[in-house]
Amino acid sequence: MVGAAGLLAAVGCSADATGSGSGDGHGGGKATQKPSACSLLKPDDVRSAFGGVGDPFNSTRPDAIDGQRPWGCTWGNQTSYASVAETDAERYRADIKAPGGDVIPQNIGEGDSFAVYPAADDEPMRFAFTVGSAYYRLTVVPARDGDYPRFQQSDIGTDLLRLLIPAMEGALS
Repeated sequence: MVGAAGLLAAVGCSADATGSGSGDGHGGGKATQKPSACSLLKPDDVRSAFGGVGDPFNSTRPDAIDGQRPWGCTWGNQTSYASVAETDAERYRADIKAPGGDVIPQNIGEGDSFAVYPAADDEPMRFAFTVGSAYYRLTVVPARDGDYPRFQQSDIGTDLLRLLIPAMEGALS
């Protein structure tokens, strides 16, 4: 059995989910302090989106890169996880304009939100969305072994977006 530290290392996150540290401003000249991504959803809410079964979910922030901690959070347990991260405009556009893929508008919140289905069935779907002038992606993995139908990934991700986007909009307004 893998302990919590092993699980966190497997998804590239540290165990610091306190919300302290680097929230960075974004957008024009307004220095808005972003809340910790992990503070926006309760692990039990994420677990409920996954059907409420299995081990409890833990929330973890991404590890620091070059002394800076990227904005994001992974909620997960030994079998499943969901991860949100801020991305740049170039990667966001590449996600939603990938050749051969399907992009389904989600119409959640004030910004754009999409479910992105890659052309290759062996690639996981993901979600791309905007809040204010910032770009984000959400990844949902119902089973780390890869044994799940794609619709399950879509249903869980849509449920999480319905919680996450309003929480982000409320926190940043």
